[in-house]
Amino acid sequence: MIKFDCEGFYDSSRKKWRGYISRLVYSGNHMEISLMLSQQITADVCKTNSGYFVYFSCYECGVNLDSLFLTSENVGRLAAIFNDKDAVTVAYAIRKVAHLIAKPRRKRKSLISRVNNELPF
Repeated sequence: MIKFDCEGFYDSSRKKWRGYISRLVYSGNHMEISLMLSQQITADVCKTNSGYFVYFSCYECGVNLDSLFLTSENVGRLAAIFNDKDAVTVAYAIRKVAHLIAKPRRKRKSLISRVNNELPF
């Protein structure tokens, strides 16, 4: 479980709370994050030509994000889907693990190029 701190303005005052990522699946250019809100939700984050896209399968909708690190801008876009507190929590969760998808993995070298086209048997 990944813990992270959130800070936002809701219920007419500035508040701090802790958020939790219960599951993280990273596959190079795509990331699946399970978040603990009032109910558990799953966010699929992927890199696109114009930025990033986050899809929420439980709500059957998604949003485009310019950057995964700009929480204030992302909160505004996520507020179309979530209430104020949940939008802030999702934005901070995405920022917490954004370094994984912002830097792509190294490509693996194929085994065939290493053995100069010789078969091992």
